Amino acid sequence: MWIDTIAAFRSSRGSSPTPTPEPIKCEGALFVNVSSVEWTVDETYGTTITKVTVTQGTETIDKPFPDSVTSIGYQVFSDCTGLTSVTIPDSVTSIGISAFQNCTSLTSVTIPDSVTSIGNSAFQNCTSLTSVTIPGSVTSIGYQVFSDCTGLTSITLPDSVTSIGQYALSGCTGLTSITLPDSVTSIGQYAFSGCTGLTSITLPDSVTSIGSSAFKSCTGLTSITLPDSVMSIGSSAFKSCKGLTSITINKPEGSITGAPWGAPSTTQIIWNG
Repeated sequence: MWIDTIAAFRSSRGSSPTPTPEPIKCEGALFVNVSSVEWTVDETYGTTITKVTVTQGTETIDKPFPDSVTSIGYQVFSDCTGLTSVTIPDSVTSIGISAFQNCTSLTSVTIPDSVTSIGNSAFQNCTSLTSVTIPGSVTSIGYQVFSDCTGLTSITLPDSVTSIGQYALSGCTGLTSITLPDSVTSIGQYAFSGCTGLTSITLPDSVTSIGSSAFKSCTGLTSITLPDSVMSIGSSAFKSCKGLTSITINKPEGSITGAPWGAPSTTQIIWNG
């Protein structure tokens, strides 16, 4: 279900890339610098876009998403390095696995309230993406959804989100701060690992578990406060956090085992129970 492209919408693996004089832009359904656009829609399991065929050209094509489309399929826009912005129509309820993976020129994406699920690695390695607002209809940020989005400086999470999945935001080196909503109960393994620019994170009283290596190599993090709701912290949760001077835990001393969870030997553990 890879995108079938003609003359440089994307470079196919294993072949020499064809130079593109002007970047292709998709704003909602409006494609610029192309001569034609065709959708392939599969109605076997609902209505899913499974392929986009684009022909390079100089015209502006207004080719809307079919009104019946409810999902964007597996890897449909993956590796579209010329794609700069996209507005997903409000008929769509799900974004498939790796749907926009490696869209390295993508700077903005609008996700409507109709979307209830975002597939694993959906926006992985979208290095130019600077901000994302997750709609209130989404309940989890899954595996590698925004991993390696190095340009991401802001992400807004709604109160509907209950879990941050494994590697969900790992390698997002541009993130400096993040506030998790009161609905979040779990932070997965490696969820924020390698977020070297992260200096501040606010954990709500709803969080009960922090996975292994969740904050590994967050070298900019200097302190963190864990609420009394936290019951477990995985091994190496704070490994290689070289700047971490203190971990404050609002619980009685020793009530969570495994301290200092990989943190440097110089890190002060403060129990406030």
